[in-house]
Amino acid sequence: MIGRLILLPWKGGVEKEVKKKKFGSFRYLAMWQGMRGENLNIDTDQDMLVTCLQTKVAVTFTSDLMKLAEP
Repeated sequence: MIGRLILLPWKGGVEKEVKKKKFGSFRYLAMWQGMRGENLNIDTDQDMLVTCLQTKVAVTFTSDLMKLAEP
């Protein structure tokens, strides 16, 4: 999935290009899909990769709290 990952209240938005792995929460993904007028399409049993159209940064959306706790 590709789109512009704007900053929202949940972890997952991308402001600038980063070199390390980036993780986001499914709450971000749900809000992002809703703002785009898409149906909610999230399988919480597996991670989901989305690439930011503007920065080209790939964000892995996950329910793994250890990954989400990383800065």
